[in-house]
Amino acid sequence: MRSVMMCVMIASLAACASSGSTGEAQLSPGAAMSSQTLVGAGGGSSAVNLVNSASAVGTNITGSVDATWAALQSVYESLEIPLTMRDEQKKTLGNSTFRTRRRVGPVPMIRALDCGGESGMPNAETYDVSLDISSLVSPSADGNARLQTLVQGTAQRATGASTNPVRCTSIGGLEKQIAEMVQKVVNGK
Repeated sequence: MRSVMMCVMIASLAACASSGSTGEAQLSPGAAMSSQTLVGAGGGSSAVNLVNSASAVGTNITGSVDATWAALQSVYESLEIPLTMRDEQKKTLGNSTFRTRRRVGPVPMIRALDCGGESGMPNAETYDVSLDISSLVSPSADGNARLQTLVQGTAQRATGASTNPVRCTSIGGLEKQIAEMVQKVVNGK
């Protein structure tokens, strides 16, 4: 049991140590901590705190920061994601309480999030989802723009039964769609 706990702790520390800074502006995800109880074969148990963190997906955009910033705002609008946060100076925008079900624009929820599953069906497909989505535009080293998008979420059964929300992790589909749409707008397509 102790060896399992040591492996979990070592993996956690290694992950923390490997996340270095590149000097560019970064989105800061909220880290959710959960407590898990591990039960060993002998019946003994130990509590382990796990941190679920998310990473922003970065994409280089061929275009200026200003053109990318303008395109990003129009992309959020076309995806019908209302802006609850917008900072012109920092070039960040997003929505921390966006509720949806099954899709965001053309992106099916099962391509955007992994919320676990039950009865052979992914929860992202059948649950009500609350997204925390934010994007940042910054200059890139080559004089173009760098777009970073961070997607986090929780999901809850859509039926009237009261259940605890499940934590969802991004699988990158929504971030990719946003970057592709921004690049098309910047290119005038």
